[in-house]
Amino acid sequence: MTESSQARRLSRAKLVVLGRDNCGKTALCVRFITKRFIGEYDHKKEVTYKCRKVVDKEAIDLEILDTANKQKNALYCQCVGPAASSLESSIKWGDGFLIMYSVTDRSSFESVSRLKRLIDHVKQTLGIPTVIVANKCDMENGRVVRMEEGQSLANDLRCGFYEISVAESFPAVEGAVCELIREVRLEFHKHLIAMEKRSRLLQMRHALKNRLTRSKTVQW
Repeated sequence: MTESSQARRLSRAKLVVLGRDNCGKTALCVRFITKRFIGEYDHKKEVTYKCRKVVDKEAIDLEILDTANKQKNALYCQCVGPAASSLESSIKWGDGFLIMYSVTDRSSFESVSRLKRLIDHVKQTLGIPTVIVANKCDMENGRVVRMEEGQSLANDLRCGFYEISVAESFPAVEGAVCELIREVRLEFHKHLIAMEKRSRLLQMRHALKNRLTRSKTVQW
């Protein structure tokens, strides 16, 4: 592999997992990294997990931020104050976002739009890599959010969408996170192309300016 091709590969990415309490954020992180499902966690702690994964035959170093319950406070105080500042810092840090909700908790579903708007506001741009993950689809008896509602919301917000059970399916968890990694890679390549185009334009302007300067010198 040449140095130029290595430079064009995304070697590391920072992912942020957002969502209301008890929607399965920590369970998803642990499931993705270890393949194991653990049902009970300390929801008060914010944790950054580090791991290396191979996605589409390319290795990538990941940092995955499992956000804590500061989100609830930030959402209900309309994104002002210490809780909101902390959440905004997490969003500034991230390259891509998983927004989770539980199909058994409508309030967690209703928070998705607000979180996506906050991401767009903090990043000051649209099209930030984001995947919406609906969890606990194995709990059909307690379902209050239909799959069609989740898919429709994701379409409206222009996000990827997965309905999964973290408890029952590692492949589904892996599929959702790997889809986000692909989107982050795509955004990285778009940025590279834009930077290269800008560099070429600057080089052309510089060459044209030098040519005009030489032309004036010869005429004089």
